[in-house]
Parts: sequence; structure tokens; C-alpha cells
Amino acid sequence: MAGSRGLLARAAAWGVAGLLALTVVLSATPSVRAQRAGSRHGIPGALPRGFVYQYTDSYHGWPIAPVHEQHPVRSSFLDPRGLDENGLAGYHFGIDISVNDRDPDPGAPSLLSHRVYAVGSGMTDVRERVDSAPCADRRLAVGHFAYWHVSPTVPDNVWVHAGDPIGWTCLGQWHVHLSEWQMLDGRHVWVNPLHAHGKLLPYLDTKPPVIGALRFFTPPLMPWHPRIDLMQPDSAQRLAASDLYGRIELRAEIEDIQSFGGWLKWHHRLETRLHPYRVAVSIRSLATHALVLNRIAFQSDQIPQTPYLVHYAPGTVENVPVPECVAQAATVCTGDLWFRPFSRFKQEFWDTREVPNGRYEVIVRAWDLKRNLAERGVRVVVRNS
Repeated sequence: MAGSRGLLARAAAWGVAGLLALTVVLSATPSVRAQRAGSRHGIPGALPRGFVYQYTDSYHGWPIAPVHEQHPVRSSFLDPRGLDENGLAGYHFGIDISVNDRDPDPGAPSLLSHRVYAVGSGMTDVRERVDSAPCADRRLAVGHFAYWHVSPTVPDNVWVHAGDPIGWTCLGQWHVHLSEWQMLDGRHVWVNPLHAHGKLLPYLDTKPPVIGALRFFTPPLMPWHPRIDLMQPDSAQRLAASDLYGRIELRAEIEDIQSFGGWLKWHHRLETRLHPYRVAVSIRSLATHALVLNRIAFQSDQIPQTPYLVHYAPGTVENVPVPECVAQAATVCTGDLWFRPFSRFKQEFWDTREVPNGRYEVIVRAWDLKRNLAERGVRVVVRNS
């Protein structure tokens, strides 16, 4: 968020325990690496079936006290990030765990807020000296986890145990950014810290995602090149569901409603919706009941090799950082997530000329990390001539 604006560039420059950091691609053309990943794993952002997460201990907990209670997450894994001051954009490669900077931990040093605890054991990797970097730029890694906007209280290259204090959050950042990596095909990849077999327990989520709208568009006249908050003009034309013809793009507004608000439930302006875990789409003929299309568009296990503008559609708006929300009472702080369910490793369309004219049903399904399911359908009419 505020500190996260430069996260993409700093992630690319900082090797977390030898981590090959996030690769940001702005083109809508898939790279060779993306195509190979697709052929191996089939779904953007998915891990191979049977993948086993590796840890050095069996500890479970959160990086903020109380460590054995859930804390509110304000920015989720794979949230969109518009262009930052370094000209980079892409996926949020971790989660932002909120802390209340109006209520710092007892004994917090000046300009610091909440004590941070290791969620896994390992060697420390501290790259910035506390006296040589602004607090928002400080971070450290322990084992499989990286902690951003954290002022370290442990030295570099020492072993710490899960549950040990390792630093403080920076006053005014309102969160600790937590990233996790695992090994895949001989390389380090960022994975979703809230995955089912992860460290962050307890984690409650009983509400399914919400699919707010399904809309159809022509291919764009020119590529979408969003900046900063992602609110940029779109050259595609919207089509009526009762009159579809040619190559069609589907856009779906989807958000995962949080069941747990923590201290944010008393500050509704600061709350946000989370990224869904999985999105799928199917198209069926109402005349013959034949399945025309059935695919999973993405799954948020790891950072996809897919360019982020294949994943997101125009209409997407980035969440407003908490410091800006606090400073501007009239600001609407919650962003909006619009996805392209037809697209996987490149921008894809439904060519209605490949099916007979007639009535079809398009259904979009969305799951959260606890496998709560939402679905929404719309009946359409194909009129190719």
C-alpha cells in the first residue's frame, strides 16, 4: 500500500534468502516461461497436484500479538498494484496484516507501533541497517517468510525460533506485509501465506465470495494501459447479453467478503474485500445442453507467470492505503476487482461464430481459501447474422 507502492521494485532488487523475486510483466503476450508453466500446471497461479509445503517446525500463529488469535487482512495475495514510482506494476506478492497505529503495543519505541513475531523458524536475513533506511523501507526474512515495513530487532544471519520477537511495525504504515516462499521446479516462488496448510492459524472465513456483475465487451481497439490506481479509459465496447456476436470478452466483478474484521470492524471505511482463491467459467447451450466451454481461469496458490493485465479487466481499482484514508475522511477506501474469466495465459475471447445462433447460459463460479463457493449465471443470445 503506501509502503507497498515501491514493494515491486524492492522485491525485484532484494533476494530474500536467495529468493528469485517477483517478475512483473506488463505485456498481454505470455512469455515462454508462462507457457511452460501452463503446460506443467494447467492453471495460472496453481501449484502442482500433491505439492507439499516445507517448513522447519510445526508452529502456527500470527506475526502480531496476540499471536494465537486471528488478525484482519486488508490487502490479499494477488491484489493488483498499479504503476509505482519505479514504473512497475503487477500482483501483490503477500498479504497485509493490519495493525491499529492509534493503539500501539505497550512499550513501543518512538515511531514504531506493534511488535512482530516470527511465524516460522530459520536464519535471519537483514538487508538494511535500522539507522540507514526509512522505516517503511526496512524488512527482514526468517526462513520461508519475509516481513516488510518492519524495523528489525535481530541481527543478520542468526537462528530464531518461531514465535520469537524479531522487530516492530512502522508507525503510520498500519500493517505488516507478510510474504512466503516455497521451492517449485528448482526455484523460489511466492505463495499465498493463507493457504490451507500454512502457518497462519486460526483463520476463519465462513462467507463465500460475491459475484457482483457479469458484463460482455468487444475486443478493445487498443491495449489497456492503466496507471497508479488503475482507473484508466477502456476502448472496448459493452455488448447487450441479448445480442452477442463475434469475439466476446467476459468481465466479472468478484470480491471475497471477509468474515473476520478484528479491530477494523469498528472502522468500516478502512475495510476492504479480498481476492478470490479460484475463478471458473462455463458456457452451456440451452437448446442442446452441450457444454461449449468449461475452464478454471486462475487459482491463487502462487504468483502466476501470467501478466497481471490478463488477470484483471478495466474497472479494477486499487485499494486506497490506510494513511490516505485516515488523512482524507471523504475518501472511499475500498477498491474494486474485475476479472477476465475467459483468459488464462493470454487475453482470450469467446468466438460466438464457432457455435450456432441461439440461447446459452454463462456461469461464473468463485471460491475463497476455505472453499466457500459462489456462482452467478446469465442467459445470453448469440446472433452472428
